[in-house]
Amino acid sequence: MKEETTRGHKTGIRHSVQSLVLAERVKELNCLYTITKIFEKKGLTLDEIIRRTIEVIPTAWQYPEIAGARVSLEGKEFRTRRFVQTAWIQECPIIVHGLPVGTVAVSYRSEKPQQDEGPFFKEERNLLNVIAQRLGDVIERKWSEQKLLTYQQELRSLATELALSEERERRIIAQALHDRIGQVLALINIKIGAMLQQVPSGQIKKELQEIRRLVSECVAETRSLTFDLSPPILYELGFGAALEWLAEKMQQQYGLTVSVTGQTRKVPLSIEWQVTLFTAIRELLVNVSKHARTKSASVTLRRTKTEVILTVEDKGVGMDPMKRLFGKAASEGFGLFGIRERLGFMGGRVELASKPGKGTSVTLFVPLRSNGSGERGDM
Repeated sequence: MKEETTRGHKTGIRHSVQSLVLAERVKELNCLYTITKIFEKKGLTLDEIIRRTIEVIPTAWQYPEIAGARVSLEGKEFRTRRFVQTAWIQECPIIVHGLPVGTVAVSYRSEKPQQDEGPFFKEERNLLNVIAQRLGDVIERKWSEQKLLTYQQELRSLATELALSEERERRIIAQALHDRIGQVLALINIKIGAMLQQVPSGQIKKELQEIRRLVSECVAETRSLTFDLSPPILYELGFGAALEWLAEKMQQQYGLTVSVTGQTRKVPLSIEWQVTLFTAIRELLVNVSKHARTKSASVTLRRTKTEVILTVEDKGVGMDPMKRLFGKAASEGFGLFGIRERLGFMGGRVELASKPGKGTSVTLFVPLRSNGSGERGDM
């Protein structure tokens, strides 16, 4: 009878130990699962990930009520309220690209019975190693994302500076055309006119009249090139007036009737954005005249609290948006792909809505927060 009681007691102890071990393994699995969900959650910064992670880590240890966690990362430290640097501590290095960049540690505030590693189990050591490895992976990914973001910002800055440099060069060339070539041609035209008054009728007069006609064409072409390169109206009267001038130009040059509507005044727009958007809208309207098989289009400008929005719309033959943005048409110089890339580098974006036979709408979005890097002007 006594032997049966002893055997039953031992069996009960064994079951209790097994239950305790199972409970500890469940805690570890729950810890890993929760940390994995934190790592996978989108929108969290690296600091937020680490702070949430260290709050979860102590729950997997045998004595969570006295356990604390700490992550040290390149001189920066994150710790839970209960973490204290004591003699009862487990620590593991965090490795990124083969180099230690920090540590993750768990400590007890008071002494506990000795186990495999001080008061800690070997399973807890294994768990800490896994957490350190996964933290290393997350840190590597976040740092790579930050580097990519930095490169993108630098690229946008370079793209903006390139746009400004191009515009400065265009203005210099346009001014040279106007001040030098244009004025010289105008003077030649005047002198030929004076000669015509003194030359009697005959072959020489006919030749002079033909020369004067050619010079007049050169004067007109020079004026047109000057405005195409860098329309003075954009700088003298602002973006809204430049759009109105562009509408008239499209009517004269392509027979395309363009209506300009919306908030064309008193909208802050930096000079680089004025140039970029004016060039983009001109390209879009030229595309309409060449491809849409319609004689009319509209340009609408509006402003929200966060964006300046311009829409170029027509009721023409339409198109397949993906092919136009990324397909053969883009490589043939259709312009939409280039506009999309240009605005993207500067912090804006492009939306295209079109169906075959249903017309096309291209909308340009300029975030107001990115519009303060240069000189400001009124639209």
